[in-house]
Amino acid sequence: MAQLKYLWLAGELRRGIRDGVWPPGARLPAESELAAAHRLSVNTVRRALEELAGEGSMERRQGAGTFVRALPAGRRGGRRRIAVVLPERHSYFPPLVEGIEAAAARARVDLRIRTTGYGPPGWGRLERVLADVADADGLVLAHPGPGPFAAPEQSHRLRALPMPHVLLERAPIDVGDPSEHVSTDHGGGAYLALEHLAALGHREVALVVRVGSAPSEGIAKGFDQAVAALGLKAAERFRWVQDYNAKCDGRSMLRPVAAEVLGVIRASGATAVVCFGEQEATLLLAEAQRVGVRIPADLAMVSCEDRQMPEGGLALTSVAPEKFRLGRLAVETLLRRLDEPDAELRRIWLRPRLVVRASSLARRDGSAGPS
Repeated sequence: MAQLKYLWLAGELRRGIRDGVWPPGARLPAESELAAAHRLSVNTVRRALEELAGEGSMERRQGAGTFVRALPAGRRGGRRRIAVVLPERHSYFPPLVEGIEAAAARARVDLRIRTTGYGPPGWGRLERVLADVADADGLVLAHPGPGPFAAPEQSHRLRALPMPHVLLERAPIDVGDPSEHVSTDHGGGAYLALEHLAALGHREVALVVRVGSAPSEGIAKGFDQAVAALGLKAAERFRWVQDYNAKCDGRSMLRPVAAEVLGVIRASGATAVVCFGEQEATLLLAEAQRVGVRIPADLAMVSCEDRQMPEGGLALTSVAPEKFRLGRLAVETLLRRLDEPDAELRRIWLRPRLVVRASSLARRDGSAGPS
């Protein structure tokens, strides 16, 4: 789903403030200047400025313009420092980063964002990254996912972190792990997807998950529970392997598997498939179009991720995580822990939304499904 233009501009301005382009007390360019510079309408610029004013990052002075809000005297030189460590800043994470930046700007805290990569190599880099941000007051962490060690050791490593922390999109895997977290309810999202497909008349459904990805277990559990609760048949489960050491981009790496996956799904009798994410779904969609499988008349498709499709591509029905809110809540939860070290632990699950589009809208008999 394309990001709203005013939120994109708010993020650009927020980064400018954080990076010192406009220091506290500085006047921002006029609305018309910002509109011309970014090729946006004045109304879009106005909404972005209102967003930042609502966060407390800026103040609008009648007849004078918009100014970066100065720090209160008592807090100058004593700002908290928060480190954010993510596997990457692109792909899944930009809206999460926007939420993180918005919450940090509202609270007037310094923010440092670092990346590690995924899988076992990412865990190796994580040690070095944590050493680099060791002077931070707190940490928001989306760790690299399944590592080269057993679950108890992974839990021990997280429990040994030297600063207060909140896990982002990474729920603890050990019941003894006291880490707070803010995560998407991926199981609930899978249930929403199957509930939608069942309402369209589909009875035999398939699942494609990505091996070695943190959300896969939750999606698979939600799929199994929904199949049982809704009286469906799980025609096929396909575990798509991700090679973290491959030296090519993800799409090139996975494309040769798409034909095999589609063939297995079609042979199973499934009339609908729930895919781990946009990457797998778009590869399956391209293969289906290549061999003449009609989407959704022959095979309905739902992706457990919501990102913009290439221009001209079939729009995917998607389970959309509340990414901006996840990032914002992670920072707010961490700041609460810093303010109240003895407060009760918080573990927050946000249910995603189902966004219905063309890839699932037709019934098996060709009639239109629900909008």
